[in-house]
Amino acid sequence: MTADKNQYFSKTIEKGLNILKLFDRDHPRRSLNEIAQFTGINKTSAYRFVDTLVTLGYLTKNSTNKLLKLGPQAFVMGHNFIHSFDLLQGIKPLIDKTFVAHNITIDSALLYNYTLISLYRREAPNIISFRLPLVMEDLYARAMGKVILAQLNKTELLRFLKKVPRKKLTPKTVVKTADILTDLENTKSRGYAINNEEYLQGLICLAAPLRNFKTDTVVGAVSFDFPCAEFTLDTIERNYTGLLTKLANDISEIFTTADN
Repeated sequence: MTADKNQYFSKTIEKGLNILKLFDRDHPRRSLNEIAQFTGINKTSAYRFVDTLVTLGYLTKNSTNKLLKLGPQAFVMGHNFIHSFDLLQGIKPLIDKTFVAHNITIDSALLYNYTLISLYRREAPNIISFRLPLVMEDLYARAMGKVILAQLNKTELLRFLKKVPRKKLTPKTVVKTADILTDLENTKSRGYAINNEEYLQGLICLAAPLRNFKTDTVVGAVSFDFPCAEFTLDTIERNYTGLLTKLANDISEIFTTADN
């Protein structure tokens, strides 16, 4: 049944959803004028819709330039959708099998714009206990974030680094642009990222990109986490990089198949 013939169809909800659909990887930020223009909603009504979406957490507004981007509730909705989707059911057995066989903590995440959304995690008992956020924006300080940034061209990468605040989360966090660029070049050449206590003291992580082979695009990342008290970086690289890249390849096959 089409919207025109459905007496219960809500034009108000349709307009709100059309606003959210304007935000994508190529357009992570929008102005109120753009929203009014592309949705065909007059500016006064567009402001009312936007203000409601900001209040509910589906959009956030920059206090300086007034540009809008998707808010945490939009990511949570996407996360909940993913967990009810067949994609997760294909990924879980692969991660579970690796976890059971090797007793290592494994994280996975999907890429949305320049943000990682947590997908699935298995945690070994020996790992440092910390709460992995649902939405991860500090990509420069995370192994999974580094493999995403390493895929960007230099112009896009510099634009991203210029916009993102960089904080020293630990004494080892890399925040200088030149050092980050060198790290990302190394990441791209070896095919995986290293995070040596840069996000959390006492934690070493390796991460590899997840790809859609059909479109040749990076769609997320998977990582292994290790406690420094039990593992050295040399030992981790020697014994686990092959396992990590194989798991990333197997998960990438799932992503590619799901896109058919």
